[in-house]
Amino acid sequence: MTSTVLVLGATGKTGRRLVPRLAARGVTVRAASRHPATRHPDAGQVLFDWDRPGTHLAALAGADAVFLVTADGVEDTTSQVGPFLLQAARAGVRRVVVLSSLLVEFPNTPADSGRHRLERQVRESGLQWTILRPGFIDQNFSEGFLLSGILAAGVVASAAGDGQVAMVDAGDIAAVAAAALTEPGHAEATYAVTGPEGLTFDAAAAIIAAAAGRPVRHQRIFPAELAGILGRAGLPADYAASVVASQVAIAGGHAATVTDVVRTVGGQDPVRFADYAASVHTWSGEPG
Repeated sequence: MTSTVLVLGATGKTGRRLVPRLAARGVTVRAASRHPATRHPDAGQVLFDWDRPGTHLAALAGADAVFLVTADGVEDTTSQVGPFLLQAARAGVRRVVVLSSLLVEFPNTPADSGRHRLERQVRESGLQWTILRPGFIDQNFSEGFLLSGILAAGVVASAAGDGQVAMVDAGDIAAVAAAALTEPGHAEATYAVTGPEGLTFDAAAAIIAAAAGRPVRHQRIFPAELAGILGRAGLPADYAASVVASQVAIAGGHAATVTDVVRTVGGQDPVRFADYAASVHTWSGEPG
């Protein structure tokens, strides 16, 4: 039985929703981040930085399970994750649940992509592993890279065309992760974690507009335009290319699949995008 879980990325979209769920299950939680704070009063705070290997062993001490989130903005993280998994096994960790991405399943994702390499590393780690492959996360609109365009110009820009994607709430991903980290029956399982319905970005923008009470539209751009925007934002070229490829795959209809993983593994009904949007106050400027 899992007793202590190290949650990497504990201040991120999924991690900060996972910590209280684990605590509610009676698990001792070590909330790891580059800037430990008191955001999680029901968890121990611990310093962890992928670029500072000296922080890894101390964070692992006493943990028997790890929620593994890789460094943001890095296409291939295996040079960091490999040594970490070796340390984890030596420190007594038995179980690892890794946050991957549904883009692994897209036909235009190379077999030697960073995500594929990461998943192979986890499978070969000798630990009990579970892989989570979430689709496009709802909170990208309210906490991520699409927020600035919504606030500044009322625009959601994408190269996804009229492709549908089963957008998933970060809280639903956290529910699946909590089950995989604490319950039996999830070893060597790979879960595609999606929302309950396929939506185009046109439809998502219309739902956001209704929730925000002001105009918000989807601006369709070419993949090359998106690559330029990401490059100017400072993203490494290989990581930007993977983002562009994922949106091209959405445009091609490869992200519309809906699974029942949130219900069958996470134990709850998945959040509809309209309900997520209604809960967000950031877009209208209201306190929330």
